Amino acid sequence: MSESTETPGLLQARLANERTLLAWLRTAVALMGFGLMVARLGLFLDTLSQTTHEHLRAAGQSRWTGAALLITGSVVAVIGYHRVNAYARLIDPQRRPPGDRGLHVTAGLVILLGVSLATFVVAMY
Repeated sequence: MSESTETPGLLQARLANERTLLAWLRTAVALMGFGLMVARLGLFLDTLSQTTHEHLRAAGQSRWTGAALLITGSVVAVIGYHRVNAYARLIDPQRRPPGDRGLHVTAGLVILLGVSLATFVVAMY
């Protein structure tokens, strides 16, 4: 059997830091989902106003509100990513394995998703 160079306390701290990043990303995805729902509500209201021939101001406002929530979700993911990285350097300054590449990729994808969806929501009208 090989001896592990990590103490149980270090392992617990690293795993807690990883769970923290996942909580930040979960919050970001929830904000993005809510933003997408608000934007889709605007599309529904726009369609409704065309069929009833009544002007609904809320249709345009919900598009921008939805885009703002999508961008807010991306900002939350960026903030969470940077905070978790700062704590990771404090927890393990030597950056011993296992690497955090999977976490970096996941955070990057969530950020990219939010920015892409916000661009799509603004451009779809």
